[in-house]
Amino acid sequence: MLIMAIDSISKITLIEVLQNMAQDIQNISATLLTRMHENTKSEYIEKFYRQDLMSAKDRISRNKDRIFDYLASGRLELVSYKEFYINSSLQMECAISKLEAGIYRLLLSYSIDKSDDSEVYKTIEGLIGEIYSSSQSLVDLLRSISTGTKGNSEKRKIIEERFNKISESEGRGDIIYREGLARVLVKYSDKPSRLISFKETIEYLEDCIDCLYNASVYIKLIGFSGLA
Repeated sequence: MLIMAIDSISKITLIEVLQNMAQDIQNISATLLTRMHENTKSEYIEKFYRQDLMSAKDRISRNKDRIFDYLASGRLELVSYKEFYINSSLQMECAISKLEAGIYRLLLSYSIDKSDDSEVYKTIEGLIGEIYSSSQSLVDLLRSISTGTKGNSEKRKIIEERFNKISESEGRGDIIYREGLARVLVKYSDKPSRLISFKETIEYLEDCIDCLYNASVYIKLIGFSGLA
């Protein structure tokens, strides 16, 4: 009975840290969308990259380390399905790293050519929009797991619904990615430097969405592991 109580406390603590990680990604993608809507000039995005984005990346890495330290501090044997917590934290660290890499490549494209490309910009905004949508649903998914007011069948249904929203966002991201990549390959076939930078930008942003989806798979399993 005591071990079960300790395991429950451990689970709540770990889920709170995962929720903070997901919340950071949601907040940073929302800020990025706002900045891009307000001003497309590279210096504004570069300021966001160096201040907001890198700070969020550092916080998420520290929270991942907190989970690892927690599990390695003698509590490892008290946490059920510990690999789900480890993998979900790694996937969220992956997500912020891919987002950072994508914005870096976008800034690199501006250093090559200062002119704006509305079509490519629309693709990038669309992918960042899906990063926001996925991370928001991920926060909601984690909240649904941490609240204990619902019955098991109702809680299972809520977990499935929120997971499905992330899956749908990942599917929309795939479509935006494929269509955007096709446009870039055609439009910049004679400009290899810009082609590569734009191509890598949208690839990394799509990878970010995939990492968020992967995290949600493990978090869904964490939620189901506590249900009868």
